Amino acid sequence: MRWAKVSVAATHEAADLIGNILLELGAGGVELDDPSLVNEYIDAGLWDYTDLPRAEDTDIVTVSAYLPDDAQLQERLRTLAQRVAALQESAVHVGAGTISHTFMADEDWAETWKEYVHTEKIGQRIVVRPTWEEYTAKDDEIVIDLDPGAAFGTGAHATTAMCLRALEHLVVPGTRVYDVGCGSGILAIAAAKLGAGEVLAMDCDPVAVRVAEQNIVQNDVRGHVVAMESDLLAICRGMEPAGLIMANIIADVVIRLLDGLDEFLAPGGTFLASGIIDDRIGDVERAAEQHGFTVLDMTCDKEWVAMIMRRKEEVFE
Repeated sequence: MRWAKVSVAATHEAADLIGNILLELGAGGVELDDPSLVNEYIDAGLWDYTDLPRAEDTDIVTVSAYLPDDAQLQERLRTLAQRVAALQESAVHVGAGTISHTFMADEDWAETWKEYVHTEKIGQRIVVRPTWEEYTAKDDEIVIDLDPGAAFGTGAHATTAMCLRALEHLVVPGTRVYDVGCGSGILAIAAAKLGAGEVLAMDCDPVAVRVAEQNIVQNDVRGHVVAMESDLLAICRGMEPAGLIMANIIADVVIRLLDGLDEFLAPGGTFLASGIIDDRIGDVERAAEQHGFTVLDMTCDKEWVAMIMRRKEEVFE
């Protein structure tokens, strides 16, 4: 599969808003090329050496993300153009708002990760190690060997890191776990290594499922974790409910999940939701309230939020 690197030229004011639009269109992450930050680093002497010249034009920020070159790409690009135009018509100063895209193959995508992804300890026990680096576990550390490939989820992003830290406290040995929007499979693998029983990882993107399957084998948890293609929890209909359901996606999808969560969550079960941008906290809290759930804990990292929820009657009984 090819990937489209989609870029939007914007102002500092509009950069985060456009980044959020790209995430809602299915991007796994957003890259900001901000020349003013380069100037700040040069002026502050934070680099021992750099041959980068100071940028003359610091008003333009380029917001980029990768979208799959599939049957939905053109529709996503049209939607992006419409939403950027809507921002321009509002009170937001967008600037040029010029949209461009280039293509790269899976192999090129996978290679670009190696420049940025390194071994990292997240939480008290979990260490995420890219397959091309060496690491020896210490004490009771759990090492996840990861090749993100073309799927989102390395542990470095705030939304994933918050989930990994939460899993250290939420996973009950032997419990059944559903991972909705599994990406690289990192959360499902972590749950299995923390002692979960059967873990079902699901994603609507067949590329993500393929990458997750490879990582499941790499981490020797094939007997505990299964990756399958599914529209949210559709594939779990009729199955045994889970003691823990986790979804590291976006606010709108979390709200959609809450609408039918009772069917899939076992009595006393926990819902871990992440990928929520901070200006959507109220929307998710209202949806939880409407569907009989209580937010027990909320963690914030940068502009992102993760929530732990349980049914009201089980919290206050």
